[in-house]
Amino acid sequence: MKKILRFLWGALCIVITACFLLASLSTFIPPSYFSYPALFGLGFPYIFVVYVLCCLIGLFINRKYAIIRICLLPISYFNFTNTFALRPEQPWIMEKDAAALRVMTWNVQGFANNLRKESLNEYRDSREGIIRNINNYSPDIICIQEYRNIENAKRRYPIRKELDSIGYKYYYCSNDRVTRLLKNADATLTEGVAIYSKLPLIDSGRININHEDKNENLIYADVMFDNRRIRVFTAHLQSLYIYTDTAGKFQDENIYEITYKKKRHAEYRIRETEIKHEQEVDIIRKAIDKSNYPVIYCGDMNTTPGSYNYRLLKDDNLQDAFLAKGSGLGNTFYKIGPTLRIDFCLPDTSMHVIQCKREKIRLSDHYPVIADMKWK
Repeated sequence: MKKILRFLWGALCIVITACFLLASLSTFIPPSYFSYPALFGLGFPYIFVVYVLCCLIGLFINRKYAIIRICLLPISYFNFTNTFALRPEQPWIMEKDAAALRVMTWNVQGFANNLRKESLNEYRDSREGIIRNINNYSPDIICIQEYRNIENAKRRYPIRKELDSIGYKYYYCSNDRVTRLLKNADATLTEGVAIYSKLPLIDSGRININHEDKNENLIYADVMFDNRRIRVFTAHLQSLYIYTDTAGKFQDENIYEITYKKKRHAEYRIRETEIKHEQEVDIIRKAIDKSNYPVIYCGDMNTTPGSYNYRLLKDDNLQDAFLAKGSGLGNTFYKIGPTLRIDFCLPDTSMHVIQCKREKIRLSDHYPVIADMKWK
Protein backbone atom coordinates (compact mmCIF):
# COMPACT_ATOMS: atom_id res chain seq x y z
CA MET A 1 0.00 0.00 0.00
CA LYS A 2 2.87 2.35 0.85
CA LYS A 3 4.43 1.73 -2.57
CA ILE A 4 1.17 2.61 -4.31
CA LEU A 5 0.80 5.82 -2.28
CA ARG A 6 4.42 6.80 -2.98
CA PHE A 7 3.89 6.12 -6.68
CA LEU A 8 0.72 8.24 -6.74
CA TRP A 9 2.48 11.02 -4.85
CA GLY A 10 5.39 10.91 -7.29
CA ALA A 11 3.04 11.05 -10.28
CA LEU A 12 1.17 13.98 -8.74
CA CYS A 13 4.44 15.83 -8.13
CA ILE A 14 5.47 15.32 -11.77
CA VAL A 15 2.18 16.83 -12.97
CA ILE A 16 2.45 19.76 -10.54
CA THR A 17 6.08 20.39 -11.55
CA ALA A 18 5.17 20.34 -15.25
CA CYS A 19 2.37 22.86 -14.63
CA PHE A 20 4.76 25.02 -12.57
CA LEU A 21 7.39 25.05 -15.31
CA LEU A 22 4.86 25.93 -18.01
CA ALA A 23 3.37 28.72 -15.88
CA SER A 24 6.82 30.09 -14.96
CA LEU A 25 8.05 30.10 -18.55
CA SER A 26 4.91 31.73 -19.94
CA THR A 27 6.55 35.16 -19.77
CA PHE A 28 9.31 34.07 -22.16
CA ILE A 29 7.49 31.98 -24.77
CA PRO A 30 5.51 33.72 -27.54
CA PRO A 31 1.98 32.26 -27.78
CA SER A 32 2.37 32.14 -31.56
CA TYR A 33 5.27 29.72 -31.07
CA PHE A 34 3.81 27.57 -28.28
CA SER A 35 0.52 28.64 -26.72
CA TYR A 36 0.09 26.24 -23.79
CA PRO A 37 2.32 28.24 -21.38
CA ALA A 38 -0.04 31.21 -21.84
CA LEU A 39 -2.90 29.06 -20.55
CA PHE A 40 -0.96 27.99 -17.45
CA GLY A 41 0.37 31.52 -16.94
CA LEU A 42 -3.15 32.75 -16.18
CA GLY A 43 -3.22 30.46 -13.17
CA PHE A 44 0.32 31.19 -12.00
CA PRO A 45 -0.57 32.37 -8.44
CA TYR A 46 -2.51 29.17 -7.75
CA ILE A 47 0.07 26.93 -9.40
CA PHE A 48 2.91 28.61 -7.48
CA VAL A 49 1.20 28.07 -4.11
CA VAL A 50 0.43 24.42 -4.92
CA TYR A 51 4.02 23.87 -6.06
CA VAL A 52 5.47 25.36 -2.86
CA LEU A 53 3.18 23.11 -0.80
CA CYS A 54 4.32 20.15 -2.89
CA CYS A 55 7.95 21.02 -2.09
CA LEU A 56 7.30 21.37 1.64
CA ILE A 57 5.29 18.16 1.94
CA GLY A 58 7.87 16.37 -0.20
CA LEU A 59 10.57 17.10 2.39
CA PHE A 60 8.83 14.61 4.68
CA ILE A 61 8.21 11.99 1.97
CA ASN A 62 11.20 12.03 -0.38
CA ARG A 63 13.73 14.65 0.66
CA LYS A 64 16.00 14.18 -2.36
CA TYR A 65 13.34 14.95 -4.98
CA ALA A 66 11.86 17.72 -2.84
CA ILE A 67 15.23 19.52 -2.81
CA ILE A 68 15.44 19.17 -6.60
CA ARG A 69 11.99 20.76 -6.89
CA ILE A 70 13.02 23.56 -4.52
CA CYS A 71 16.02 24.24 -6.77
CA LEU A 72 13.57 24.90 -9.62
CA LEU A 73 11.82 27.71 -7.72
CA PRO A 74 14.10 30.51 -9.11
CA ILE A 75 12.67 29.79 -12.58
CA SER A 76 9.50 31.53 -11.39
CA TYR A 77 11.35 34.72 -10.37
CA PHE A 78 10.13 36.94 -13.21
CA ASN A 79 6.52 35.77 -13.02
CA PHE A 80 6.56 36.04 -9.24
CA THR A 81 7.92 39.60 -9.18
CA ASN A 82 5.52 40.69 -11.93
CA THR A 83 2.54 39.18 -10.11
CA PHE A 84 3.07 39.98 -6.43
CA ALA A 85 3.77 43.43 -4.97
CA LEU A 86 5.44 42.42 -1.71
CA ARG A 87 4.90 45.41 0.53
CA PRO A 88 2.33 46.48 3.14
CA GLU A 89 -0.57 48.44 1.73
CA GLN A 90 0.09 52.17 1.94
CA PRO A 91 -2.71 54.62 2.78
CA TRP A 92 -3.93 56.56 -0.24
CA ILE A 93 -3.49 60.33 -0.01
CA MET A 94 -6.53 61.82 -1.75
CA GLU A 95 -5.09 65.33 -1.97
CA LYS A 96 -2.81 65.30 -4.99
CA ASP A 97 0.65 66.82 -4.92
CA ALA A 98 0.67 70.00 -7.00
CA ALA A 99 3.66 68.68 -8.97
CA ALA A 100 2.03 65.31 -9.70
CA LEU A 101 -0.03 63.96 -12.56
CA ARG A 102 -2.94 61.73 -11.53
CA VAL A 103 -4.05 59.10 -14.03
CA MET A 104 -7.00 56.72 -13.79
CA THR A 105 -7.69 53.73 -16.01
CA TRP A 106 -11.04 51.96 -15.84
CA ASN A 107 -13.01 49.47 -17.89
CA VAL A 108 -16.47 50.86 -17.10
CA GLN A 109 -18.43 48.10 -18.89
CA GLY A 110 -20.38 50.60 -20.99
CA PHE A 111 -21.08 52.61 -17.82
CA ALA A 112 -23.00 49.60 -16.48
CA ASN A 113 -25.25 49.54 -19.54
CA ASN A 114 -25.71 45.76 -19.08
CA LEU A 115 -27.86 46.51 -16.01
CA ARG A 116 -30.30 48.73 -17.86
CA LYS A 117 -32.68 45.93 -18.89
CA GLU A 118 -32.44 44.16 -15.53
CA SER A 119 -32.97 47.10 -13.19
CA LEU A 120 -33.20 50.72 -14.25
CA ASN A 121 -32.51 51.90 -10.70
CA GLU A 122 -29.42 49.71 -10.37
CA TYR A 123 -28.21 50.95 -13.75
CA ARG A 124 -28.62 54.59 -12.71
CA ASP A 125 -26.94 53.98 -9.35
CA SER A 126 -23.94 52.30 -11.01
CA ARG A 127 -23.62 54.95 -13.71
CA GLU A 128 -23.85 57.77 -11.17
CA GLY A 129 -21.44 55.89 -8.91
CA ILE A 130 -18.84 55.70 -11.68
CA ILE A 131 -19.08 59.44 -12.33
CA ARG A 132 -19.00 60.17 -8.59
CA ASN A 133 -15.93 57.97 -8.09
CA ILE A 134 -14.13 59.73 -10.94
CA ASN A 135 -15.01 63.09 -9.41
CA ASN A 136 -13.82 62.00 -5.95
CA TYR A 137 -10.37 60.99 -7.19
CA SER A 138 -10.29 63.88 -9.67
CA PRO A 139 -7.59 62.45 -11.97
CA ASP A 140 -6.02 64.77 -14.51
CA ILE A 141 -6.45 62.10 -17.18
CA ILE A 142 -8.92 59.21 -17.41
CA CYS A 143 -8.39 56.29 -19.78
CA ILE A 144 -11.73 54.55 -20.31
CA GLN A 145 -12.27 51.12 -21.85
CA GLU A 146 -15.65 49.81 -22.99
CA TYR A 147 -16.66 53.44 -23.33
CA ARG A 148 -20.23 54.10 -24.40
CA ASN A 149 -21.81 57.49 -25.10
CA ILE A 150 -25.19 58.40 -26.58
CA GLU A 151 -25.87 61.83 -28.05
CA ASN A 152 -29.27 63.39 -28.87
CA ALA A 153 -31.29 60.74 -27.03
CA LYS A 154 -34.50 61.92 -25.41
CA ARG A 155 -34.14 60.06 -22.12
CA ARG A 156 -30.39 59.60 -21.78
CA TYR A 157 -27.97 62.33 -20.77
CA PRO A 158 -24.62 61.97 -22.57
CA ILE A 159 -21.70 60.70 -20.55
CA ARG A 160 -19.60 63.26 -22.40
CA LYS A 161 -21.60 66.10 -20.86
CA GLU A 162 -21.48 64.55 -17.39
CA LEU A 163 -17.69 64.34 -17.55
CA ASP A 164 -17.53 67.85 -18.98
CA SER A 165 -19.50 69.12 -15.99
CA ILE A 166 -16.84 67.85 -13.56
CA GLY A 167 -13.91 69.38 -15.41
CA TYR A 168 -13.08 67.08 -18.32
CA LYS A 169 -13.34 69.53 -21.19
CA TYR A 170 -10.98 67.69 -23.51
CA TYR A 171 -11.49 64.19 -24.84
CA TYR A 172 -10.74 61.83 -27.67
CA CYS A 173 -12.68 58.65 -28.53
CA SER A 174 -11.67 55.75 -30.75
CA ASN A 175 -15.15 55.50 -32.36
CA ASP A 176 -14.78 51.76 -32.80
CA ARG A 177 -18.51 51.51 -33.41
CA VAL A 178 -20.81 54.41 -34.29
CA THR A 179 -24.48 53.53 -34.78
CA ARG A 180 -27.94 55.09 -34.78
CA LEU A 181 -30.56 54.03 -32.27
CA LEU A 182 -33.46 52.14 -33.83
CA LYS A 183 -36.12 54.10 -31.95
CA ASN A 184 -34.48 57.47 -32.52
CA ALA A 185 -32.63 58.09 -35.77
CA ASP A 186 -31.22 61.35 -34.39
CA ALA A 187 -29.52 59.59 -31.48
CA THR A 188 -25.93 58.42 -32.02
CA LEU A 189 -24.26 55.66 -30.03
CA THR A 190 -20.47 55.73 -29.86
CA GLU A 191 -18.42 52.86 -28.41
CA GLY A 192 -14.75 52.05 -27.96
CA VAL A 193 -12.05 53.51 -25.74
CA ALA A 194 -11.66 57.14 -24.73
CA ILE A 195 -9.25 59.55 -23.08
CA TYR A 196 -10.72 62.40 -21.02
CA SER A 197 -8.46 65.13 -19.72
CA LYS A 198 -8.47 68.30 -17.67
CA LEU A 199 -5.37 69.31 -19.60
CA PRO A 200 -5.66 70.51 -23.21
CA LEU A 201 -4.94 67.87 -25.85
CA ILE A 202 -2.13 68.98 -28.13
CA ASP A 203 -2.47 66.07 -30.52
CA SER A 204 -4.45 62.84 -30.74
CA GLY A 205 -4.89 59.88 -33.04
CA ARG A 206 -5.88 56.25 -33.39
CA ILE A 207 -4.34 53.09 -34.77
CA ASN A 208 -6.32 49.96 -35.60
CA ILE A 209 -5.20 46.90 -33.65
CA ASN A 210 -8.05 44.47 -34.39
CA HIS A 211 -10.58 44.41 -37.21
CA GLU A 212 -11.16 40.68 -37.65
CA ASP A 213 -13.39 39.75 -34.69
CA LYS A 214 -14.33 43.20 -33.47
CA ASN A 215 -13.07 46.59 -34.59
CA GLU A 216 -10.81 47.93 -31.84
CA ASN A 217 -8.33 50.78 -31.88
CA LEU A 218 -5.38 52.04 -29.91
CA ILE A 219 -5.71 55.76 -29.26
CA TYR A 220 -3.28 58.37 -27.97
CA ALA A 221 -3.46 61.95 -26.74
CA ASP A 222 -0.60 64.36 -26.06
CA VAL A 223 -0.70 66.76 -23.11
CA MET A 224 1.75 69.13 -21.47
CA PHE A 225 2.68 68.17 -17.94
CA ASP A 226 5.11 70.29 -15.95
CA ASN A 227 6.39 71.94 -19.15
CA ARG A 228 7.06 68.62 -20.85
CA ARG A 229 5.01 66.88 -23.48
CA ILE A 230 3.77 63.39 -22.71
CA ARG A 231 1.81 60.91 -24.83
CA VAL A 232 -0.96 58.86 -23.21
CA PHE A 233 -2.05 55.62 -24.90
CA THR A 234 -5.04 53.45 -24.14
CA ALA A 235 -6.56 50.33 -25.69
CA HIS A 236 -8.78 47.37 -24.96
CA LEU A 237 -7.25 44.10 -26.10
CA GLN A 238 -9.50 41.38 -27.46
CA SER A 239 -11.66 39.75 -24.81
CA LEU A 240 -11.25 36.07 -23.96
CA TYR A 241 -14.93 35.33 -24.68
CA ILE A 242 -15.07 32.70 -21.94
CA TYR A 243 -18.00 34.23 -20.13
CA THR A 244 -21.02 35.10 -22.15
CA ASP A 245 -21.26 38.72 -21.03
CA THR A 246 -17.84 39.28 -22.55
CA ALA A 247 -19.09 37.89 -25.84
CA GLY A 248 -22.21 40.05 -25.64
CA LYS A 249 -24.60 37.12 -26.15
CA PHE A 250 -27.27 35.24 -24.23
CA GLN A 251 -28.49 38.42 -22.56
CA ASP A 252 -31.62 36.72 -21.23
CA GLU A 253 -29.59 34.30 -19.12
CA ASN A 254 -27.53 34.69 -15.94
CA ILE A 255 -24.29 35.65 -17.62
CA TYR A 256 -21.89 34.69 -14.85
CA GLU A 257 -23.38 31.26 -14.18
CA ILE A 258 -23.56 30.15 -17.81
CA THR A 259 -20.20 29.38 -19.40
CA TYR A 260 -19.06 27.71 -22.57
CA LYS A 261 -22.44 28.03 -24.30
CA LYS A 262 -20.95 28.07 -27.78
CA LYS A 263 -17.24 28.02 -26.94
CA ARG A 264 -17.03 24.78 -25.00
CA HIS A 265 -13.27 24.54 -25.02
CA ALA A 266 -12.11 27.38 -22.78
CA GLU A 267 -8.49 26.34 -22.95
CA TYR A 268 -8.52 26.56 -26.76
CA ARG A 269 -10.15 29.98 -26.65
CA ILE A 270 -7.61 31.33 -24.16
CA ARG A 271 -4.68 30.12 -26.26
CA GLU A 272 -6.25 31.48 -29.43
CA THR A 273 -6.84 34.87 -27.82
CA GLU A 274 -3.30 35.09 -26.44
CA ILE A 275 -2.02 34.63 -29.99
CA LYS A 276 -4.28 37.50 -31.06
CA HIS A 277 -3.02 39.57 -28.12
CA GLU A 278 0.53 39.04 -29.35
CA GLN A 279 -0.41 40.60 -32.69
CA GLU A 280 -2.19 43.51 -30.98
CA VAL A 281 0.64 44.16 -28.54
CA ASP A 282 3.15 44.13 -31.38
CA ILE A 283 1.23 47.01 -33.02
CA ILE A 284 0.97 48.88 -29.71
CA ARG A 285 4.65 48.38 -28.94
CA LYS A 286 5.65 49.78 -32.34
CA ALA A 287 3.45 52.84 -31.75
CA ILE A 288 5.09 53.39 -28.35
CA ASP A 289 8.57 53.02 -29.85
CA LYS A 290 7.74 55.62 -32.51
CA SER A 291 6.72 58.22 -29.95
CA ASN A 292 9.06 61.18 -29.66
CA TYR A 293 7.79 61.85 -26.16
CA PRO A 294 7.63 59.94 -22.87
CA VAL A 295 4.67 57.58 -22.75
CA ILE A 296 2.00 56.43 -20.31
CA TYR A 297 0.14 53.33 -21.42
CA CYS A 298 -3.14 52.45 -19.69
CA GLY A 299 -5.61 49.77 -20.64
CA ASP A 300 -7.46 46.51 -20.22
CA MET A 301 -5.04 43.91 -21.56
CA ASN A 302 -7.24 40.88 -20.85
CA THR A 303 -4.09 39.07 -19.81
CA THR A 304 -2.08 38.79 -16.61
CA PRO A 305 1.40 40.07 -15.64
CA GLY A 306 2.74 36.55 -16.07
CA SER A 307 2.15 36.59 -19.80
CA TYR A 308 4.58 37.04 -22.65
CA ASN A 309 2.40 39.86 -23.98
CA TYR A 310 2.67 41.84 -20.74
CA ARG A 311 6.47 41.61 -20.88
CA LEU A 312 6.47 42.54 -24.57
CA LEU A 313 4.35 45.64 -23.96
CA LYS A 314 6.13 46.86 -20.82
CA ASP A 315 9.59 46.21 -22.23
CA ASP A 316 12.41 48.30 -20.70
CA ASN A 317 11.03 51.83 -21.03
CA LEU A 318 7.75 51.39 -19.13
CA GLN A 319 7.13 50.49 -15.49
CA ASP A 320 4.14 48.96 -13.76
CA ALA A 321 2.65 51.54 -11.38
CA PHE A 322 1.04 48.84 -9.25
CA LEU A 323 4.31 46.95 -8.79
CA ALA A 324 6.04 50.24 -7.93
CA LYS A 325 3.63 51.31 -5.18
CA GLY A 326 0.79 48.78 -4.88
CA SER A 327 0.39 45.84 -2.54
CA GLY A 328 -0.48 42.17 -2.97
CA LEU A 329 -2.04 40.71 -6.12
CA GLY A 330 -4.16 43.74 -7.02
CA ASN A 331 -6.78 41.90 -9.05
CA THR A 332 -8.81 44.23 -11.27
CA PHE A 333 -11.35 41.79 -12.76
CA TYR A 334 -13.28 40.18 -9.93
CA LYS A 335 -15.96 38.12 -11.66
CA ILE A 336 -13.86 34.97 -12.15
CA GLY A 337 -11.40 34.91 -9.26
CA PRO A 338 -9.26 36.98 -6.89
CA THR A 339 -6.02 36.87 -8.90
CA LEU A 340 -6.78 38.42 -12.30
CA ARG A 341 -4.89 41.70 -12.61
CA ILE A 342 -5.59 42.55 -16.25
CA ASP A 343 -5.85 46.37 -16.13
CA PHE A 344 -2.58 48.27 -16.10
CA CYS A 345 -1.09 51.72 -15.75
CA LEU A 346 2.41 51.68 -17.25
CA PRO A 347 4.21 55.04 -16.97
CA ASP A 348 7.47 55.87 -18.67
CA THR A 349 10.58 55.03 -16.64
CA SER A 350 11.46 58.73 -16.73
CA MET A 351 8.65 59.21 -14.22
CA HIS A 352 8.51 58.47 -10.51
CA VAL A 353 5.36 56.74 -9.26
CA ILE A 354 4.26 58.44 -6.04
CA GLN A 355 1.32 56.20 -5.18
CA CYS A 356 -0.94 53.66 -6.87
CA LYS A 357 -4.28 52.23 -5.84
CA ARG A 358 -6.68 49.60 -7.11
CA GLU A 359 -10.07 50.81 -5.86
CA LYS A 360 -12.25 47.85 -4.85
CA ILE A 361 -15.57 49.35 -5.83
CA ARG A 362 -18.07 47.17 -7.71
CA LEU A 363 -19.65 49.54 -10.20
CA SER A 364 -18.33 47.71 -13.26
CA ASP A 365 -16.93 44.19 -13.62
CA HIS A 366 -13.49 45.83 -13.33
CA TYR A 367 -11.90 47.83 -10.55
CA PRO A 368 -10.32 51.18 -11.47
CA VAL A 369 -6.58 51.76 -11.09
CA ILE A 370 -5.37 55.21 -10.03
CA ALA A 371 -1.76 56.40 -9.93
CA ASP A 372 0.05 59.64 -9.10
CA MET A 373 3.37 60.30 -10.80
CA LYS A 374 5.87 63.06 -11.48
CA TRP A 375 9.06 63.56 -13.43
CA LYS A 376 12.21 62.16 -11.86
